[in-house]
Amino acid sequence: MVRICTWNILLGLRLPAILDAVSTMPDFREVDLFALQEASVHGAQPDAAAIADAMGADYSYFQATAQLFRGREQANALIWRRGLFQPTPPEVMPLTVSEAVRMSGAERALLRAIPPQKRIAIRAESEELRVYVTHLDVVGFTHKLEQFRAILADLAARPRIPMTIIAGDMNTIGPPRPRLWRRIRAAAHEAGLIDLTHGLRRTHWTGMKLDAIYVHGVTPSAHRAWTLKVRASDHLPVFAEI
Repeated sequence: MVRICTWNILLGLRLPAILDAVSTMPDFREVDLFALQEASVHGAQPDAAAIADAMGADYSYFQATAQLFRGREQANALIWRRGLFQPTPPEVMPLTVSEAVRMSGAERALLRAIPPQKRIAIRAESEELRVYVTHLDVVGFTHKLEQFRAILADLAARPRIPMTIIAGDMNTIGPPRPRLWRRIRAAAHEAGLIDLTHGLRRTHWTGMKLDAIYVHGVTPSAHRAWTLKVRASDHLPVFAEI
């Protein structure tokens, strides 16, 4: 059994509350893989390092900064239980979108008015398991789809291994089951991904479902997904267990 958590921690603005949650709440005690978005740096220490320390001595971490946002580092990070997963050095993938991608005039105008933010994915892998930690941009439907497809293309180009997990903030802004995001769901389905979090109705305090965990390479005979109502970020921590 593998337990995954993904959590956008809002630049660690409430880091003490996050550390209290991961060190005291039972759901975090069995976490094997922890994907973080909008991690930052506090007191010269990466947020992922502080969280890994709070989780216990058996955890390692990797954190990579995507951009400076309002003067703060905005990073993706992965924390993993060493007994389960010992990857080769994780790598950073820029999630860039070609100017040649066809978009509607309205979306291009939106992206000119609100310039795209720099987004990355982290890829970490061993012989048995590959993990992507992703954070898609806030604006644009096709723009986000192409960022997601960049991860799918990387997955397709790499050697097949027993299991791949893609976890993160997909920024699928809107009601929990919108038709707006059917192209992302279709792209995931065509790539052979199973959405472990399909049944969740919200992952954000506004009621929106922004975060997801996908698995590739295995068809789980049983799995479950859930969130915790933790007031430490605008996002809820999202868990899945295979």
